[in-house]
Amino acid sequence: MTPYTVTVFGATGKTGRHVTRQAATMGWRVRTAGRSPSGHGEWVRFEWDDEDTWTLASSGSDAAYFVIPYSHPGAPEKAPRLLETIAAAGVDTIVLLSTLDAENAPDTDPSRAAELALESLPVTSAILRPTWFMDNFTAGSFAAMTDAGEIRLPAGDGRIPFVDARDVAAVAVAALRRGGPSGVLPITGPEQLSHHDVARALTQGLGRPVRYTPVEPAEFIDLMISKGFSRDYGLFLAEALSDVASGRLRIPVTDTVARTTGRAPYTIEEFARTRSTMG
Repeated sequence: MTPYTVTVFGATGKTGRHVTRQAATMGWRVRTAGRSPSGHGEWVRFEWDDEDTWTLASSGSDAAYFVIPYSHPGAPEKAPRLLETIAAAGVDTIVLLSTLDAENAPDTDPSRAAELALESLPVTSAILRPTWFMDNFTAGSFAAMTDAGEIRLPAGDGRIPFVDARDVAAVAVAALRRGGPSGVLPITGPEQLSHHDVARALTQGLGRPVRYTPVEPAEFIDLMISKGFSRDYGLFLAEALSDVASGRLRIPVTDTVARTTGRAPYTIEEFARTRSTMG
């Protein structure tokens, strides 16, 4: 009998690498679609700029996990067509990693455009809308600040229910299985956290001092530029963080992780302890 087969697009990303590993523990055949092998699963060649690889990467799969690579030129515009290709290749279930505020974005927004395209396809689908990742402090935009021992953000004392990428992946794997959850799935961690809370947990978990210092948006943008990020990206983050500081951005805690996986989501303390053992 042919094993249940899942293709993971974006297998080297924050969530994709966890989806790949967790899917393998289900006994599934896992295919990682990319330009080169990811080191996990069965590699199948896929390139955003070579549409001849799109069908090959999708064919023979029962389900697919799909991530939009925003940093790849042209990829957001191609996402709806790629989703159509995946469905046309016979994939029955597609799980899309979207963003927490996609429902309020214009139809031209990459995440919203992908959501609308997926909802129009004759497949079982799930749309994941996670809150901000805890992982951004150790392997993302703010990792250099954590390494330096000071997180300098214009977030004030605002609170966010940060989520561990492993929990997002666990929900994705639950949705990839036959009969799994479908529709829009908002994903958060277990509690509202200030950046002071995050810094305290990182200090304890990593075993070295990490503090949080609120700064003005202009200073933050200059800092991000000095770290090699674009001014537009710094401005985007500054606006979002300022919304956290002012309370304009309010993200309620959800029970999606517990409801779909049967366990509680990771706390910030558990996340920090795990990162200390992983290095």
